[in-house]
Amino acid sequence: MAKTQIKLLIFLITVGLVAGTLAMGYWVYMNILLKESQVEHDIASMKAKDRPRIDPGIRRFEAAVDLIREGKIDEGRDALYKLCQQFPDSKTCPEAMRIIGEINMDQLYSANSTAGKKDYIVQPGNSLNSIANKFDTTVDSIIRSSGLMSFNLHPGDHLTIIPMDFHLGVSFAKKQVMLLRKVGDKEYLFKVYNAKDIRLPPGMRLPVEMAISGKNSLFDGKSVLSTDPNYVDAEKWFSCKKTNSTTIISIRTPPVARALPVEEPKGPKQASKKSTSPPAVAPAPAPAASAENGIFLAREDIEELFALVRNGSKLSLVR
Repeated sequence: MAKTQIKLLIFLITVGLVAGTLAMGYWVYMNILLKESQVEHDIASMKAKDRPRIDPGIRRFEAAVDLIREGKIDEGRDALYKLCQQFPDSKTCPEAMRIIGEINMDQLYSANSTAGKKDYIVQPGNSLNSIANKFDTTVDSIIRSSGLMSFNLHPGDHLTIIPMDFHLGVSFAKKQVMLLRKVGDKEYLFKVYNAKDIRLPPGMRLPVEMAISGKNSLFDGKSVLSTDPNYVDAEKWFSCKKTNSTTIISIRTPPVARALPVEEPKGPKQASKKSTSPPAVAPAPAPAASAENGIFLAREDIEELFALVRNGSKLSLVR
């Protein structure tokens, strides 16, 4: 009898120990292991979500704009340049470059800015073209910077001359035309223009170096000079030639689509000559888009570049 009781006691103790161990394991799983697993799952879920990224350029952009509003134009512009260099992926960069371009253009023609400008006194026999060629500038620039109301020059007239040390860079991927200015041995980004479209000639591989080979202006089907009264309303474009090649590409406004000619449909039997009913006419087709190659900009951008870029200026195209 005593042996039976001892065995029963041992059995009960064993069952108790096993049950206690299982209960402890369950508690540890539910209160520690499961919670840790849930936390790790939550962290992984948060990382997987496309959470909005903080744009570090926003505060710098706002600080630069505040400087400009306070009249510290140069400081604000330099801050915008630095912003675009340090945080090129910031969503504020396009607007920063637009403001930089406007400031640079305003200062270029400002009467208060004398950097790089020259006062020239017209000599007998001078013309706007001869002066522009002599000082590596453009007729458009002389007219604008000098405030000329007439193309007629007289000896003794004072002209403001601004050397146009500009060249163009084109990014095919970004569809941007970058105006760069050379100062001494360095050059900097002066202004950015957004292209309407860029269509390269077949077989052209990038990068490629070209040069402005012609500045063209056409009015009513006739070529006009910059001193012609119709020059302001003329269609303008640049011809660009690849170095040591005959490959040419133009910089111009987008081509205007032309409607295709409409032909009357031909049925199996022609209508009788005596018939008084009007012939059936097919609906006019949609205008056909031109497949012309070129770098296409807004008209106002072409007009602005005509005053800044000379024949012989470099044009660099990159991917």
